[in-house]
Amino acid sequence: MTIGDARRWLALYFLLTTVVVGLYLLLFAKSIALPMTREDANACFQIVIPVLVGQIAIIFQWIATANAFDPDQKLQCPVPSWAIWLPPLLAIFMIAIAAAALIVANQPKSQLSMGPESFKNAVTFAVSILNASTILLVPRLFPKKQQ
Repeated sequence: MTIGDARRWLALYFLLTTVVVGLYLLLFAKSIALPMTREDANACFQIVIPVLVGQIAIIFQWIATANAFDPDQKLQCPVPSWAIWLPPLLAIFMIAIAAAALIVANQPKSQLSMGPESFKNAVTFAVSILNASTILLVPRLFPKKQQ
Protein backbone atom coordinates (compact mmCIF):
# COMPACT_ATOMS: atom_id res chain seq x y z
CA MET A 1 0.00 0.00 0.00
CA THR A 2 1.31 3.42 -0.87
CA ILE A 3 0.84 6.52 1.26
CA GLY A 4 -1.53 7.87 -1.40
CA ASP A 5 -3.69 4.72 -1.17
CA ALA A 6 -3.83 5.03 2.63
CA ARG A 7 -4.76 8.72 2.46
CA ARG A 8 -7.53 8.12 -0.06
CA TRP A 9 -8.92 5.17 1.89
CA LEU A 10 -9.04 7.10 5.16
CA ALA A 11 -10.64 10.14 3.50
CA LEU A 12 -13.34 8.05 1.82
CA TYR A 13 -13.95 6.02 4.98
CA PHE A 14 -14.45 9.04 7.24
CA LEU A 15 -16.61 10.88 4.71
CA LEU A 16 -18.91 7.91 4.03
CA THR A 17 -19.06 6.85 7.68
CA THR A 18 -19.98 10.35 8.83
CA VAL A 19 -22.80 10.61 6.32
CA VAL A 20 -24.20 7.10 6.90
CA VAL A 21 -24.01 7.18 10.70
CA GLY A 22 -25.36 10.73 10.87
CA LEU A 23 -28.31 9.93 8.63
CA TYR A 24 -29.02 6.70 10.52
CA LEU A 25 -29.18 8.53 13.85
CA LEU A 26 -31.24 11.40 12.46
CA LEU A 27 -33.71 9.44 10.34
CA PHE A 28 -34.36 6.18 12.16
CA ALA A 29 -34.83 7.13 15.83
CA LYS A 30 -38.06 5.78 17.33
CA SER A 31 -38.33 3.12 14.61
CA ILE A 32 -37.66 -0.62 14.41
CA ALA A 33 -34.30 0.21 12.79
CA LEU A 34 -33.24 2.32 15.80
CA PRO A 35 -35.52 1.63 18.76
CA MET A 36 -34.50 4.50 21.00
CA THR A 37 -36.00 7.86 21.81
CA ARG A 38 -35.27 10.87 19.65
CA GLU A 39 -33.38 12.38 22.63
CA ASP A 40 -31.12 9.32 22.95
CA ALA A 41 -30.47 9.28 19.20
CA ASN A 42 -29.63 12.99 19.35
CA ALA A 43 -27.22 12.30 22.23
CA CYS A 44 -25.47 9.65 20.10
CA PHE A 45 -25.39 12.08 17.19
CA GLN A 46 -23.79 14.71 19.41
CA ILE A 47 -21.13 12.20 20.50
CA VAL A 48 -20.12 10.78 17.15
CA ILE A 49 -20.70 13.40 14.45
CA PRO A 50 -18.46 16.21 15.79
CA VAL A 51 -15.62 13.71 16.15
CA LEU A 52 -16.12 12.26 12.67
CA VAL A 53 -16.36 15.74 11.14
CA GLY A 54 -13.13 16.60 12.95
CA GLN A 55 -11.54 13.48 11.47
CA ILE A 56 -12.67 14.56 7.99
CA ALA A 57 -11.21 18.03 8.51
CA ILE A 58 -7.87 16.62 9.69
CA ILE A 59 -7.59 14.14 6.83
CA PHE A 60 -8.64 16.59 4.11
CA GLN A 61 -6.34 19.32 5.44
CA TRP A 62 -3.40 16.97 5.43
CA ILE A 63 -4.26 15.60 1.99
CA ALA A 64 -4.23 19.13 0.60
CA THR A 65 -0.71 19.79 1.90
CA ALA A 66 0.66 16.25 1.56
CA ASN A 67 -0.18 15.98 -2.13
CA ALA A 68 2.16 18.90 -2.78
CA PHE A 69 4.87 17.03 -0.84
CA ASP A 70 4.35 13.76 -2.73
CA PRO A 71 2.64 14.63 -6.04
CA ASP A 72 3.07 11.15 -7.55
CA GLN A 73 1.78 9.43 -4.38
CA LYS A 74 4.31 6.61 -4.88
CA LEU A 75 6.01 6.58 -1.48
CA GLN A 76 5.64 3.29 0.33
CA CYS A 77 3.44 3.49 3.41
CA PRO A 78 5.44 3.41 6.70
CA VAL A 79 2.50 1.81 8.55
CA PRO A 80 1.20 -1.74 8.01
CA SER A 81 -2.01 -1.82 5.97
CA TRP A 82 -3.99 -3.46 8.75
CA ALA A 83 -3.23 -0.53 11.08
CA ILE A 84 -4.88 1.79 8.58
CA TRP A 85 -8.06 -0.08 7.73
CA LEU A 86 -8.70 -2.28 10.79
CA PRO A 87 -9.53 0.41 13.42
CA PRO A 88 -12.14 2.13 11.21
CA LEU A 89 -13.69 -1.17 10.15
CA LEU A 90 -13.84 -2.35 13.76
CA ALA A 91 -15.51 0.92 14.77
CA ILE A 92 -18.21 0.49 12.11
CA PHE A 93 -18.59 -3.18 13.09
CA MET A 94 -19.08 -2.20 16.76
CA ILE A 95 -21.71 0.39 15.90
CA ALA A 96 -23.51 -2.05 13.59
CA ILE A 97 -23.46 -4.84 16.22
CA ALA A 98 -24.69 -2.42 18.90
CA ALA A 99 -27.53 -1.26 16.62
CA ALA A 100 -28.49 -4.85 15.82
CA ALA A 101 -28.41 -5.76 19.52
CA LEU A 102 -30.60 -2.77 20.33
CA ILE A 103 -33.11 -3.82 17.66
CA VAL A 104 -33.20 -7.42 18.90
CA ALA A 105 -33.40 -6.39 22.57
CA ASN A 106 -36.48 -4.30 21.85
CA GLN A 107 -38.42 -7.22 20.38
CA PRO A 108 -41.08 -8.87 22.55
CA LYS A 109 -39.79 -11.82 24.58
CA SER A 110 -36.16 -11.00 23.77
CA GLN A 111 -33.55 -12.49 26.08
CA LEU A 112 -31.03 -9.80 25.14
CA SER A 113 -30.65 -6.81 27.43
CA MET A 114 -29.48 -3.76 25.50
CA GLY A 115 -30.73 -0.23 25.95
CA PRO A 116 -30.03 3.23 24.59
CA GLU A 117 -27.36 3.88 27.25
CA SER A 118 -25.43 0.77 26.17
CA PHE A 119 -25.75 1.87 22.54
CA LYS A 120 -24.34 5.31 23.42
CA ASN A 121 -21.46 3.62 25.26
CA ALA A 122 -20.70 1.48 22.18
CA VAL A 123 -20.69 4.60 19.99
CA THR A 124 -18.39 6.40 22.43
CA PHE A 125 -16.03 3.40 22.47
CA ALA A 126 -15.93 3.25 18.65
CA VAL A 127 -15.21 6.98 18.43
CA SER A 128 -12.41 6.63 21.00
CA ILE A 129 -10.76 3.96 18.87
CA LEU A 130 -11.00 6.20 15.81
CA ASN A 131 -9.44 9.11 17.70
CA ALA A 132 -6.56 7.02 19.02
CA SER A 133 -5.78 5.52 15.63
CA THR A 134 -5.98 8.90 13.88
CA ILE A 135 -3.60 10.45 16.39
CA LEU A 136 -1.09 7.70 15.61
CA LEU A 137 -1.59 7.62 11.83
CA VAL A 138 -1.72 11.28 10.84
CA PRO A 139 1.94 12.15 11.61
CA ARG A 140 3.14 9.05 9.72
CA LEU A 141 0.87 9.32 6.69
CA PHE A 142 0.80 13.10 6.44
CA PRO A 143 4.28 14.41 7.28
CA LYS A 144 4.95 18.11 7.47
CA LYS A 145 5.74 19.66 4.14
CA GLN A 146 9.49 19.91 3.53
CA GLN A 147 10.57 23.45 2.82
